[in-house]
Amino acid sequence: MTVQEIAEFTGRARSTVHRHLQVRESRGEDLRVVHDAAREALGPDWPPTRWQHRYKEVQDFYKANRRLPSVNSEKTEYDLAIWLRSQRTLRRRGALPSIRITLMDMIPDWDASPPSDATSRRTALDDHWRDRLRDLVAFVAESGQMPRYKKYGDELERVLGVWLHTQHQARAEGKLLSWRLEALDATLSGWHSRQ
Repeated sequence: MTVQEIAEFTGRARSTVHRHLQVRESRGEDLRVVHDAAREALGPDWPPTRWQHRYKEVQDFYKANRRLPSVNSEKTEYDLAIWLRSQRTLRRRGALPSIRITLMDMIPDWDASPPSDATSRRTALDDHWRDRLRDLVAFVAESGQMPRYKKYGDELERVLGVWLHTQHQARAEGKLLSWRLEALDATLSGWHSRQ
């Protein structure tokens, strides 16, 4: 390990590690020879300690969340996602050493390209729309009526009433996606106002 790697691994200041090694060498110990031999045995492609720590963080994240880190999240997860992106880039360029590829391959789907921001946003919007439709169906089944957005009984009815009104407007303007129109017609045949 280099002085920097030892410092990162132990959590000590680099100067402290450096001074400790100097003291050991001044006592006549052949620490430098042992160190150099160990470094040569690892080879030039062996990942540095900093890389190993980041790799372990990604591994732990995957085990805890059953997914890879996302750039659309808080700082710690974002940093892991950026690190993963850089590993993917290095691999595609042929610059990621084979030992690192072997380690990375232990993380499922690490090299799969994540969906683009536009794709993930569209998926999130579609999922949200489907959730609203399920809520609407449940509301109608429970109350026996369509939700109102003006003279509503509670907040859920207001939210669903506004959502349904928005679907009416989109349909009237020809802006309601065909799969959404089909889904509404299939689940609530009398959902739209007559025009």
